[in-house]
Amino acid sequence: MSSSDSRSKVIIAGGTGFLGQLLSQSFEKDGYDVVLLSRSSSLHPSYGKIVVWNAKTIGPWKEELENAKVLINLTGRSIDCRHTASNRIDILDSRINSTRVLGEAMSSCSNPPSAWFNASSMALYGQCIGNEPAHNENSPIHNKGFLEEVTVAWENEFFKFKIEGVRQVALRISFVLGQSSGAFPLLNRLARMGLGGTQGSGDQWMSWLHENDWVAIVRFLCLQDQIEGVINLCSPSPVTNFHFMKGLRDEVAPFGLGLPAPSLGVRLGCALFGSAPELALQSRRVVSVILEEQNFQFQYPSLRDAFRSLSPQSKSRNPDLERK
Repeated sequence: MSSSDSRSKVIIAGGTGFLGQLLSQSFEKDGYDVVLLSRSSSLHPSYGKIVVWNAKTIGPWKEELENAKVLINLTGRSIDCRHTASNRIDILDSRINSTRVLGEAMSSCSNPPSAWFNASSMALYGQCIGNEPAHNENSPIHNKGFLEEVTVAWENEFFKFKIEGVRQVALRISFVLGQSSGAFPLLNRLARMGLGGTQGSGDQWMSWLHENDWVAIVRFLCLQDQIEGVINLCSPSPVTNFHFMKGLRDEVAPFGLGLPAPSLGVRLGCALFGSAPELALQSRRVVSVILEEQNFQFQYPSLRDAFRSLSPQSKSRNPDLERK
């Protein structure tokens, strides 16, 4: 995209969080006006202008959509919490309601954004066990399990809308590694303290994506008018938890050592810190055939290079980190 385009506004719903601020910084750097739809007027994000909405009903915020370049919806209660009955309702409703009202608003626009990107998840592929091949955009959908059911319902709501002239893309986002936010800083800190051992059996697969490639893929999709439907946002090199944690320890841990956390320990720790153990123990092995076919060039296809770029304390002492 060029900032000289007459459509120089980008709308990011739920854009005050980690992923939204990465995008906001990139778009603002290129001269775009970035509008963040947020349920709070008291936030002070580093990038973008807040316009308040309730993520449920159409209001004055709808006018921001007119003549915008792209709408990116990242709204949704974090799944990093205890999955109690009430939290499950919030997780589902926050995704469905925000997607529905954005679709209604887009449908009533005179000049809606030409592209609508809606966040999604890898969960709908189900788990990948052992040496099973990685899932891709052509893999069947699996809807047994809470996170699987949420993601299927989320995408179904999104694709209910068919808006003339609007290209719709569901972003099936993997685990994004960021230097200052997300889950990676915690893992990095634990590894530096000697607590970065294998979690659970270590056989569970982890699909991941460097924060720079998250931004680069979204910007790439803005330019590729022929891409619509679903796309996996993940590196081409998923790894097992064993190799992920070993690679991190080799970069930052004292003597490369780290205490392992057996499945029971993970469950107890998650109960203590208010998280869901399945986030660490479920096995997700996903790649993108679409990005490969479109010759997208990852900045960080290697986990070793990703760790080194994100960890100032990296000792860079394991040049042979496997990409399994």
